[in-house]
Order: sequence, then structure tokens, then C-alpha cells
Amino acid sequence: MEARAATKMRPHQANTVLVVDDEPLVRDYLADVLHYQGYQCRCFSESLAALSYLSDRDSPADLLLVDISMPGMGGIELLRTVKERNPEMPVILISGLYELAIAVDALDAGADDYLRKPVKPEDVLALVKRYLDPNDGKQEREVQKALREFLDSKGRTSASSPALESLFGRLGFKRYETFRHSALVASTCLLFGQYYGLGPDELDQLEIGALLHDIGKIGIPRNILLKPGSLSDAEWRVMREHPAISHRILSEFPELGTEAEIVYSHHERWDGGGYSRGLKGEEIPIGARMFSIVDTFDAITSNRPYRKAGSAKEARLEILRMSGTQFDPQPVDVFLRMTDRDLLRIREAYPDALEQTA
Repeated sequence: MEARAATKMRPHQANTVLVVDDEPLVRDYLADVLHYQGYQCRCFSESLAALSYLSDRDSPADLLLVDISMPGMGGIELLRTVKERNPEMPVILISGLYELAIAVDALDAGADDYLRKPVKPEDVLALVKRYLDPNDGKQEREVQKALREFLDSKGRTSASSPALESLFGRLGFKRYETFRHSALVASTCLLFGQYYGLGPDELDQLEIGALLHDIGKIGIPRNILLKPGSLSDAEWRVMREHPAISHRILSEFPELGTEAEIVYSHHERWDGGGYSRGLKGEEIPIGARMFSIVDTFDAITSNRPYRKAGSAKEARLEILRMSGTQFDPQPVDVFLRMTDRDLLRIREAYPDALEQTA
């Protein structure tokens, strides 16, 4: 049953957003937020009514906001049906629940994005604008171009290139907010691996594992992923699922087995105090042990909204301080022998323009 249609005057040919949620207060809230910004809005209390509306080719629909948990046909089943009929239709899932299995099912069904209830007006509007404003996709196109250049640079030298091409094409990297960071740490890891004496295959696996380390964040609700303030305990529990999501995604590609283990383990600690599995010492893959050092160096030497970038010297001192607790001492010793000149050269190759693509 259709709950209501917003009828206030709007700009000519305004985009139409469909809201599908069995809670009247949520439907009305989302409709009011969207309507205030000038979007057309059609609201439905259940999935079948929305599908009936969509079956009419003359019914305007540019984007769907869909609750996951509803009586009858749930949001993920609706998502799957809509994507089968119209793969280009953006579908954003909204839910008050978050579980790893739900996130993975949503990705498999083709979800374009994810918000966790309660949602703020600015989060809804920013996400809808991202998919409906043609000017808002500029940075995403830059990221996709950079990814294509990375693949082209691998050529036929990497056994994993076909899998990467399939992976990039399927996911589209719509949620890759920090490609600059990922490309930078991948290049730094490659240099680190050369210092460390890794062989060609190991270097390739380390570089690609570093590039893909945060791919699981596509399954994290955007209003948690990009929250400007500190996360609550519940939100941190959600955020800490991203290595497991990364592993689930990469496990579909047997040729990326080593890379999958690197991304699964990149938040583990040498002393066993990390996540997702609480691995300790040499239980952690060497690629993940090396990556965590590079990731920390980049975090300290990069600008953040709440602080300016620290110096390379400050980063080196912090890594040395955490040697034996957070980090494996042996790769720390090798990393500290890398020259500031080499590290600066890599950083200059990845300017801040791609740092935020949200």
C-alpha cells in the first residue's frame, strides 16, 4: 500500500526517490527530508507495492531507499529483484540492525550503499545527492581512472590481474573513500618489500593486499564510516567488521588467497591485542605485519580533520616505541632503514586531491 506522495511544488524534472519502509514515522521523516531538498518522493509500506509501481515504465523512479527488515518481502529480496530488472537503479539500504551476514548479503545482492538507523538528514541528503547529482561523481570517476591505470600497470606480470579486473568491475569502488591512501600505502609496501628482500610473487601479493586492505568498508554503513566525531562502542563493533568483510569478498577469488589473508589480518597486533581474530606473533602473515607498519606511518604523516600531519621523524619514533607490542620488531628494523627521501617521493606521487571521494 502506498503511504503517501509528496506534492509540494518542486523544481522542474526533479529526481524521484522511492522510500520503502513499514514504519510510518520513518517513511514520513525521510519524505520530509527529501521533499525539503526538492526531491520528488513516493513512499511505500511494503515491497510488493513498490514493485508494482516500478512495473509501470512511465512511473518516475531515480533511486530507492529501502528498509532491510520488513514483513513479507524483505529489503534485500526487493533489492535483488530491482537489480535484476534494472541493474543501473541506485538502491540504498537502511537498517537499525547490523550483522556481518546482512552486510555480505547486501553486497552480493548489489546494494549501492548502506545507512544505519537512526539517520541524520545530512547523511540522507549527502548520499542521495552522491547518486543523483551528475557533478557529484567527478571524484569517483577519478578514482576509477586511477584503478584502471593501476591494473594497466600490472599488465600480464601479475597472476592476479584477471581476478582484480573482475573484482573492480563488480564492486565499482563506489565506496572507496580513501583510494589515495590505499594506493600510497600499496606503493610504500612495495618499496618496503624490496628493502625486506621479498621475491617477485611476494612483492606482488603485498602490494595488492595493501591496495585492497579496506575494501570491506563498502559493507560498513556510510553514516558510521564517515562520522565526523568519535564512534560509540556499538559503532566501533560495526567498524571492526570490515577486515572480515574484505576477507569474505576476496575469498571468492582463489588466486587472491594470500592477499585475502593480508587484508583479514591488517589490524592484528604482534602482542595478540588486535582484531579480527586475535592473532599473535608469527601467526599473523608477514605481509600484514609489514602493512600495519606502513599504515601507521601514513596515518601519522597525513593531515586529518582534527590535527595536522606529523613529521616522518615523529612517525618513526612512534613505530619504534610500539616495536614488540603492536609491531614485529624485525620488519620495524628494516622499515626504519628506509630513507625519508624515498618515502617522500612516494607521497608526492599521490596528492591530496583523491583523499576524500565521499
